[in-house]
Amino acid sequence: MKRILLLMCFAMGFCASSKAQGILVNRYYNSGLANGVNDVVELVVYTDHLDVRNYIIKDYGNGGSTLDDGGGKYRFNNINVWKNLRSGTTIVLRKLSDAELLTYTPDTVATDFRISVAINDGNIFTNMDNNKVWNLTFHEAVSIRADTDAAALANGGNQAVHTLGYGDFFNKSVWHGIPGTKSLYNGSSLAGNGTVGVAYLTYPNYQNYSTPFDLNADLVSLPAYWNKETALMTGFPAGIQVFRTTTPYMGRQMNAYCVVFDPKLVEFKPTYSASFKTPEAYVNNESGTVYACLNAGFFYTTALSTIQYNGTTNASNVASLNRSVYNNQTNTYYPTRGTFGLSSMLKPDITWTYRISSVVYSYATPSPNDVNAAPQPIPLAANGTIWNAISAVGGSPVLVKNSLVNITAAEELADLDNTSQRARSAIGYTADGKVILLAVEGGNTTVSPSVTGLNLNELANLMKDMGCVGALNLDGGGSTTLRINNQPTVRPSESNVERTMPGVILIKSKN
Repeated sequence: MKRILLLMCFAMGFCASSKAQGILVNRYYNSGLANGVNDVVELVVYTDHLDVRNYIIKDYGNGGSTLDDGGGKYRFNNINVWKNLRSGTTIVLRKLSDAELLTYTPDTVATDFRISVAINDGNIFTNMDNNKVWNLTFHEAVSIRADTDAAALANGGNQAVHTLGYGDFFNKSVWHGIPGTKSLYNGSSLAGNGTVGVAYLTYPNYQNYSTPFDLNADLVSLPAYWNKETALMTGFPAGIQVFRTTTPYMGRQMNAYCVVFDPKLVEFKPTYSASFKTPEAYVNNESGTVYACLNAGFFYTTALSTIQYNGTTNASNVASLNRSVYNNQTNTYYPTRGTFGLSSMLKPDITWTYRISSVVYSYATPSPNDVNAAPQPIPLAANGTIWNAISAVGGSPVLVKNSLVNITAAEELADLDNTSQRARSAIGYTADGKVILLAVEGGNTTVSPSVTGLNLNELANLMKDMGCVGALNLDGGGSTTLRINNQPTVRPSESNVERTMPGVILIKSKN
């Protein structure tokens, strides 16, 4: 019977919990059989080098109209396969029949970031209660717990890491009584068997779970002129891919690369240095595994755009600018400038921000500045909302907002070479939360063939065509630099030499 995949209608809060342990219940599958055979749970690892030995996976609900903790419980055995899981690894736990257990071969070699095993394989899991049956249903919750003390915590009631549920539990105390971070889907009743979950980790029409994660499946649906650069992706985990195009766009010759990633599976790290460094130096000085490095926002003798990582802000968008157009005198303007950020639940956003007394506020529309008119007042907290991004990078201007090209260069006082063809850098995100980094080559006349690059309107349309519902311009021209696995891609426009800068965006393994 065909599976039905339901996507979560809200972002997961697994990173917000103080008990977060680096793994979540991504989906579960109900086979429809009364004994639970062929039921499946899919887990995703999002912290690098995770040790889940002695963790517990629980069939919490086992049907009915209430959660009764009547389902099966299995403990991850103290074996090497669970000792050092890499970020981006998917773990598929399938319940097999007794006959299937006699002939199946577990896939425990995680070098391809995939593990697929039987949950009732005694070599890999320990059944904690033979009187209870592992049988997933539509009125269900599946929980993973970090109960590493096997002797004292036999029931798995200690450190709840993440619970995924389906059903009308919103107002039930039993649901709220489950500790730890929870994701609950409350949709219409499923007909037949089906899957409840958060994200596709395989083709949507795939009919079984024998291949839980297809590393060849594209993370986003890009236009056909983008080609995947598999040669650059050596050692990449699930959740990050690289594409290139040399097809002319809007009549412009092109050499462009983009990095597509899922921020749940790899780390987005805006990185700052008071002493300017080249992108190559940033990568060389960074611990851990760096998959990609893109130049960040604008700078002069110091950073002029936000650089914030994990709650620490090292640079902020420029608070004021002087222009001498209106009345032929110097006027001070206070622009709300474009900023990209990730929330604590790793949800991306692009908005116009302004910092007031160390608090960053988001505004639904930019302050309507115009260099040909008197300056607007300093933005007020009362007109905005507190922006709760934990990691962010600034730029200017916003290119795409709410799926529409919406270039707010005039309002942001960012009318700088916008109509000229030059190298461009941008960041955007799709409706399902994937993030896209883009670098467009341009202006390098020392190499052949030479490409001129794009103007700002062409850049905005390119990001929209790539599926971005929001996009932001980053520093371009001689600053545009993208390194993949610490290898150069687009050729810098300044004599093919990387420019030094105060900040970059690093995409790296979670650790």
